[in-house]
Amino acid sequence: MRKTTTNHVFSLSLLAVAGFFCLLLAMSHVLNVSQTQALKTIYALSQDNQLAAKDGTVVTQIGAKAAGTTQKVLQDTANRAQHPKTFTTSVTLANQRQLAYFVRTNTGYTVVTQPQAGLWATDGLAMTLWSLGYFVIVGALIVRYATRRRRFGEVLGQLTMNLQRTRQHAAPEPVIVNPNEPLGPLAEEVNLLNTEMGHLRQKVALRQVSFDRLINHLPLGVMLIDTDREVVLSNEAMGSMLGHPIEAHRHPYVDDVKTYALARMIEHTFRNEKTHHQELELMMSQKAVDASVVSLNPGTDQFQALVILYDVTYLRRIEQMQMDFVGNVSHELKTPVTSITGFAETLLNGAKDNPETLTQFLQIIYDESRRLTQLITDILALSRSESGTTHVRSFNVLELVNQTLGSLDQTVQAKKLQVTVTVDPNLTLKSDSVKVSQIVRNLLNNAVFYNRDGGQVTVHAEMLAGQFRLSVQDTGIGIETDEQQRIFERFYRVDKARSRNNGGTGLGLAIVAELVRSLDGSVSVSSQLGVGTTFTVTLPLSD
Repeated sequence: MRKTTTNHVFSLSLLAVAGFFCLLLAMSHVLNVSQTQALKTIYALSQDNQLAAKDGTVVTQIGAKAAGTTQKVLQDTANRAQHPKTFTTSVTLANQRQLAYFVRTNTGYTVVTQPQAGLWATDGLAMTLWSLGYFVIVGALIVRYATRRRRFGEVLGQLTMNLQRTRQHAAPEPVIVNPNEPLGPLAEEVNLLNTEMGHLRQKVALRQVSFDRLINHLPLGVMLIDTDREVVLSNEAMGSMLGHPIEAHRHPYVDDVKTYALARMIEHTFRNEKTHHQELELMMSQKAVDASVVSLNPGTDQFQALVILYDVTYLRRIEQMQMDFVGNVSHELKTPVTSITGFAETLLNGAKDNPETLTQFLQIIYDESRRLTQLITDILALSRSESGTTHVRSFNVLELVNQTLGSLDQTVQAKKLQVTVTVDPNLTLKSDSVKVSQIVRNLLNNAVFYNRDGGQVTVHAEMLAGQFRLSVQDTGIGIETDEQQRIFERFYRVDKARSRNNGGTGLGLAIVAELVRSLDGSVSVSSQLGVGTTFTVTLPLSD
C-alpha cells in the first residue's frame, strides 16, 4: 500500500507540473490576444494621425519593393502568410522578438510592430510569487492527499485482515475510525459484522456441543460417510456395535466396518444412490443389528451415506426365549395330558373292572393332574411377575415362612428332614407379600424335593445394611459349577429324571429370579456337588 501511495504522489506531482505549464501557456495566449488588440488600436489611431509612438511601437509601410532589412523581413512574413487582409504574428526584428499586426492596403501592407510582451517581462516579481504560491498550494494538497491515502490504506488493510480472520474463525482486532472518514461507515459495518459473527459462532458451537451430546447418547449407532468414503461423524454406540472405538479424525470407513454384508450395503448405496435396509450380524461384536444405509444429497457432488444401526440382539434373544418357552410349555403340558388320556382310555376299555388296576391308574391320573395344575400355576406366576403389578404391605416374615412349611409338612416328614428356622419373631417386612410368599415357597420346594432323606433345611432371614436378606440352605445333591449359571432359566433341570418323578416343572427358580427382579432385588446361589446348596435373596426396603 505504501508503494502504491508513493506512485500516486509521483503521478500527482507530474500532473501538477503539467498543469502549471498549461496555465502558463493559457496566460501567455491571453496576454498575446491583449497585445494584438492593442496593436489594432494603434493602427486605427495612426490612420487618424493621433498616434503617439511609445513603448517601441513602430508603424511601417511596405510595398512591392522592400527598402531595408526591417521591410524585407516584414515583406517575407507577409508573403509567407499569402497576403491575407489582416493578420497578427511574431517576428524577430533587430534581434528582438516583436508582435506585428499586418493590414493590407492598396500599395502593400501597413505593419504595426511592438516588442512582444511576456509574463515575466510584464511583472516578473508577481509571476514568481504566483508560481511559488501555486506550487505551495499544490504541494500542500499532495501532502494532504498522501496522508489521507496512507490512512485509507491502513484502515483498508485492517478491515481486510479482520475479514480474513473472520473467515478463518479467528478473533478480529478492533478498528477505530472517525465516522467522517471515507471508510468510517464501512469500518462500522465490519465491526458489527465481526460482533455478529462472534455471537453466531458461539451459538453454532453451543448447538454443535448439544448435537454431539445428543448423537453420543443415542442408543442407535450413527456413522456419516462423505463422498470420499471417509467417516466424518460417528457416536459411541456405533463403536460399541462395531466392536472397537472409532477415531475422531477423518479416515476411510473400511477401517471400522469389518462385516462384509454391511460394507456391501454401503458400497451399493454409493453406487446406486439409494437407501438400503437389512438385518445382519456384526462380525466383531457378534451383535444382531437392524442396519439402514440412507442416501443423502443424491445427484450432487456432496453425496453422503448415513449408516444407522439398531441393536436387536436382545429382541432376538427374547424371541428365541419365547419360542423355547412355548416349545417347552407344549412339551410339559403334553406329557401329563397324554398320561391322563392314555390311562383314562385304558380304564374305559375294561381295565376299570380290575380293582387293583383301577386304583393304580386312578392314582396315576390324579398325580398327573396335580402336576398339570402345578405347571399351570407356575406359568401363571411367571406371567404375573412379568406384569410388574405390586401390592405392598407390611407382614411378619416368620409367619410367612411357617405357613409355607406347613404346606410341605407331609413331604418333610416322609423324607425325615430336619428343618431349622432362624428368624426373629418380630421381624416385619414392607413389600409385596404375594411375591415374597411365592419366592419362599419355590425356594423351600426346591430345598425339600432335591434334598436327601434325613437331610437338613435351614431358613434364615435378617435385616442387614438396610436390606432384607433371606437364605435357604439344604443338604441335597448340589449343583455343578458350570450349571449354576443356567439354573434360573425356564424349564432347566439339573436332575431331569428326579425332577419329573418329584413333579417338578423346571420353573421354580425361574419364577424366583423373575419375582426378585420385579422387586429390584438380587438372588445368588452357592453350591457344592454332593454337599448341598444355599440360595440367598436380597431385597431393598420399601419406603
